[in-house]
Amino acid sequence: MDQPPVPASVTSVITSGKLPSEFTAFFTPAGELTDATYWSDVASAVEAYLVTAGADENVRGALALAGAYGWLDSQEDGTDPDQMNEDSDRAIALLREAEAHGIDEDETDELWRYADHIGSRADQLSDYLAEMDAYVAKHGATPQGRLDAKLGQAHELYSAGERAAAIVLFREVAEIDPWGGEFSGCFDRIDIGWCRLLHDAAQAEGPEAARKIWQEARAHHRAARFPVTMHAWQMVEMLLGTGVPDIIEVIIHEWLDAAIEDGRGEVPVTEDEQRVFELAVAELEGSPHR
Repeated sequence: MDQPPVPASVTSVITSGKLPSEFTAFFTPAGELTDATYWSDVASAVEAYLVTAGADENVRGALALAGAYGWLDSQEDGTDPDQMNEDSDRAIALLREAEAHGIDEDETDELWRYADHIGSRADQLSDYLAEMDAYVAKHGATPQGRLDAKLGQAHELYSAGERAAAIVLFREVAEIDPWGGEFSGCFDRIDIGWCRLLHDAAQAEGPEAARKIWQEARAHHRAARFPVTMHAWQMVEMLLGTGVPDIIEVIIHEWLDAAIEDGRGEVPVTEDEQRVFELAVAELEGSPHR
């Protein structure tokens, strides 16, 4: 469930000129939060203000609604279930306060449902953390940590010239099922395994060996892109000059597609990506594979 927008009554009181002086520093003249302010700052200030004797009853409901929104803001990405539950409870108390002071249920309904959602997310996160604690007690590390250790060992072996031993470890990581089981959240590490296998094949065994690994990796990733977007440009750079412009072209096109899907129309987006892009285009323009 996506976080609801700022309620209309909150926006209205912020821009009405009736906002108590305790809150004016939090907002720009246009009604936006200042760069130094978080919605949780607003929520804390609301709680402190509402218990004072001089609280303006005319804006009490709208301020309580602002505080409720403030406690729920950004909780979707929370990492502490206890804090998430506490903030959700504080939001619920302020929602009750808002409704008791004139805010219609039509405005509070989305925040009520979002508070319930955050509570459920907190419970799920608590269960997950307990499972990870038990997993670490048994295996000595999280699933990601175990794969990081194996990849680190493989990198060290490869750098030391122990190619055969390193390839065994890279393949062990690469062939893990990314769609289920204990390593289902480790797609990026599994992708690194395949990237290293592809790079090695291209460098050490030639284009046809690289294309064989490429097909293996694509099949293993099923409907997902290989390489994953975060590894695409590094993979392109690693493959330049190895005789696989056809693979490079696919990676570039899929990266561009992903960028467009994410709303980044002007790509490449960094100087380094632009540099690699220009090198790749030059190689593609001179390739008979196009």
